[in-house]
Amino acid sequence: MTDSIETEFKLRARRPLEVAAVDAALRELGVVCRTQASSQHLDVYLDDEAGSLQRAGIGLRLRRGANGNRLTCKQRTKGRDGLFVRLEDEADWSAPSLPATARDLPGPIRDAVEPFVLDRHLLPVLSLSTSRDTRVITTGDQDLCELAIDRVEASAAGRSIAFQEVELEVVDDTAANERLTLALRERLPLQAADDDKPGHASHCLGLHERTTAPLVAGAEVALADSVVALTLQHFDAMQSAEVGVRADRDPEPLHTMRVAVRALRSIVRAFRDLWPQDVAERLLDRLAEHGRQLGSVRDLDVLLAGLARQRRRLPAPMQAAADRTLAFFANQRTTANARLQEWLRSDARLQELRALAQSLAAVDRAAAAANLRTAIAVVPRLARATAGLRKLLGSIDPELPLEPVHALRLAGKRLRYLAEQFATLPGHDYDKSLRAVALLQQSLGAICDHENAAQCLLGQLHQAAAASADGAMTAATIGALATLHGRAAAKARRRARKVIAAVDRKKVWRRFPGVAEPDANLAT
Repeated sequence: MTDSIETEFKLRARRPLEVAAVDAALRELGVVCRTQASSQHLDVYLDDEAGSLQRAGIGLRLRRGANGNRLTCKQRTKGRDGLFVRLEDEADWSAPSLPATARDLPGPIRDAVEPFVLDRHLLPVLSLSTSRDTRVITTGDQDLCELAIDRVEASAAGRSIAFQEVELEVVDDTAANERLTLALRERLPLQAADDDKPGHASHCLGLHERTTAPLVAGAEVALADSVVALTLQHFDAMQSAEVGVRADRDPEPLHTMRVAVRALRSIVRAFRDLWPQDVAERLLDRLAEHGRQLGSVRDLDVLLAGLARQRRRLPAPMQAAADRTLAFFANQRTTANARLQEWLRSDARLQELRALAQSLAAVDRAAAAANLRTAIAVVPRLARATAGLRKLLGSIDPELPLEPVHALRLAGKRLRYLAEQFATLPGHDYDKSLRAVALLQQSLGAICDHENAAQCLLGQLHQAAAASADGAMTAATIGALATLHGRAAAKARRRARKVIAAVDRKKVWRRFPGVAEPDANLAT
């Protein structure tokens, strides 16, 4: 199993092109070819019946050739002046038949595909039969690229087309390859390709035309259509981020996935009357479960990042114990991530996610609110979210205890996620107020992060000390780290009080539509 970054220049022939003409152009340019070879292969591209991989910009193919069968998964990106740079996962495939579902695929390829196709069947949707002549081009003692002259016959749904391409797969010196590409374009009937082979074939065969045009959210669009478009947008973002969560190479995809889940919950909560009541409740329950599963690892990511910063403030005798503490919580993160990874890939969760996608699209268009234009229907919902936040702001204890702070932060998130969806609609000029709400959310989040870190440290003190070779010093170090987080929480509270005072002003709220008077919409 290999994964790599593929860099190549793609040139498409404007008219029939002979291999001899390419060789003549290379000789004219003084290019040295180290080896020459000819081969044939058949690429079968797979997708589910909904075209989920095509919509996500992913190409999954099984290549059958003289050297055996090989699975490849790569991004279906648009080229820039013929240059394509994309992540590529490859693995041998020894089974005589095509993979039936994503579960049949080798690990990294499965993880790049399954978030989109879930447990649906994989079907052959496009075949490319290619006759290839290759040249390994060198400069000095260094290979520059592998140049391929491809004659392609593409077929799908009983139709077929043929076209030719020249590809330069970069081995070294991308700039030199670009110069060679430009020189070949000057001498041969070639043009820079703006899509890859399956993309070009799909377009020529009319496969893209069969894909339903995406819904868009807009002022004059019916509210039901805007809401479905927004949920689809965030559901797609959740699926794309899951690929990175499964790979677990850095914590950012996990954060992105949680944000997408929260945005979905915000939309469903604000527009729950557009779904049947039982459907809306199931949606909120399923999204809440996703939030809990992702949160267990994300909380430890935040904790570890905070500990790494606070560690530097400890006295030298505690540094070794601090390292042991970090290792202890890193091990907890590993355990929590293993549970998350198992849950992400479980049959039950894949079925649940498919049901979630279906339920999100099951808007009750007969509902009266669904027939309103978005610009009109959004106003009272934003007003309610604003009123809910203002009510909590007005009643919060000046000492900012943790539970009310957490509730206020959630209310801020709900308003922010909802308002951000419609900030570009005409008459919705509340960017300044939205920035104030974001600042409020961040200042309250700092309190929650430090308080949660202190509680987590103290809650695990005995277990961490028992697992340490020097339990007394480890316990003392954990206590010191918890104290530092406690002091940071107190500092964050002082800052939050100033932010609350700045936010809880008439001019902040009256920018939001439907909030004409400061106390007009405080009823929830």
